Amino acid sequence: MPALAGVWAATQRPPAVVNQWIQPANDPWPRYAIAVSPIDETMHYFLVVSAAPDGTLRAFIRNPEANVGVFLGTRTLVAEGAALRLHAAGKPDVVGSYTTDSVTLDLPGAKGTVFHRPGTAELRWFSPRPDATWAYRKPLAGTDGWPVATLAQVGMRVQPIAAEMQSIVSLRSPELTSPYVQSVAMVRHGRLVLDEYFYGFDAGRPHDVRSAGKSVTTLLVGRAIADTARFAPQTAVLSFLPQYAPFANDDARKRRMTVENLMTMSSGLACDDNDDTSPGNEDAMQNQTAQPDWYKYTLDLPIQYEPGTRAVYCSAGINLLGAIVARATGVPLEQYFYEHFAAPMQFAQYGMWLMPPPTNAAYMGGGDYFRPRDFLKFGQLFLSHGIWNGRRIIADDWLRASTVQRTIMNEDAYGEGDRYGYGWHLGTLLVAGKRYSFIDAGGNGGQLLVILPQLDMLVMVTAGNYNQYRVWKDFLTEFAGAAIRSAV
Repeated sequence: MPALAGVWAATQRPPAVVNQWIQPANDPWPRYAIAVSPIDETMHYFLVVSAAPDGTLRAFIRNPEANVGVFLGTRTLVAEGAALRLHAAGKPDVVGSYTTDSVTLDLPGAKGTVFHRPGTAELRWFSPRPDATWAYRKPLAGTDGWPVATLAQVGMRVQPIAAEMQSIVSLRSPELTSPYVQSVAMVRHGRLVLDEYFYGFDAGRPHDVRSAGKSVTTLLVGRAIADTARFAPQTAVLSFLPQYAPFANDDARKRRMTVENLMTMSSGLACDDNDDTSPGNEDAMQNQTAQPDWYKYTLDLPIQYEPGTRAVYCSAGINLLGAIVARATGVPLEQYFYEHFAAPMQFAQYGMWLMPPPTNAAYMGGGDYFRPRDFLKFGQLFLSHGIWNGRRIIADDWLRASTVQRTIMNEDAYGEGDRYGYGWHLGTLLVAGKRYSFIDAGGNGGQLLVILPQLDMLVMVTAGNYNQYRVWKDFLTEFAGAAIRSAV
């Protein structure tokens, strides 16, 4: 044990850190469409070692891109000669070895993983920033259409926001459950007034927005309805997609399932992402191989209850909306999105994740990559009545319809729960005794786009706390709350 502690004492930074960079192998099908240039999927892994008060060494893995260390957890590190093992009660040990220059671990699915000492450039992916003190700076103007201003120019004070920013940059000895905020941006009165990045991310790097992309899907639905007049929220799904017939588990209730039911998570299908045993669970759908066409897989699911009577979180249902848009428009989803949203809204690099063959279409249930500055523009549409920089993108009527509460997920006995419109979450924040309504697109890990109509304001957060809901569930209250306090 003393020898192991000595190996890392030379880093002179608590806790001791060693790291590994991995470039994933190519997939058998193109992962992204309209990426402009390849999406950087390099993964950065840091093995973090620290001593508990009793002298026991603890270790965990920190990974900004996917937070894979959460599955391994924090473990006791035991060294015996040149061998070591990461131990957690009730779990198989992770075994390995170490030298003065490296650590080798047999991680699950990655035997012989070698970690080395990080250099200064590599540490930008571990520390929020080199400087532990935050100071406000006006965002840089770009070619993406955003006018920029200072906080003061839009009537906002720095101090409430500075407190949140300082809490990010001051983190130097993280735990596995530490916040992993990677960007924060704010817009008021149509001007970008805050644009901050951490942990190696920058304004030019697209970020995985996870399920926040679901909200974008319903914008495509609204645009396609206006462009084609071929369907409406009340259109029956099965009758509109006859190319997938016959349907397994045929049921009169399933034949009554509408486009609106899909948009409001109330399809009635056996599709619950919060239930690992549900056949329509997103992971179950994506990991099975019996039916590679995910549209057909979804349409063949059993139906559990009358559509519109109960809402459960169902990514497969939102994704199925893509099949409806593509059939109505006759245009591939990624092309339709580019022509009617990305190009006129002046997007820079982005990537839409593709489903595997035979579909090869954009997956509309989440997982796309967008720059925070570009994703903010979807929120601005709600504040500017569907217009971006003088150009009509979507009808204001559709945006208003999207923010009418239609279902409640996880409803309790008092009627509380996740209020939901057409793909957008709805809620209120209580700040200084006053309630502020918000519209929200949210995704796993802490991806948030918060629209505050009363203050003509947007707040965007991206983060890496994937599969750590207890960590990121308060990000909306913290950062949107800080923006509200700054403005009032």
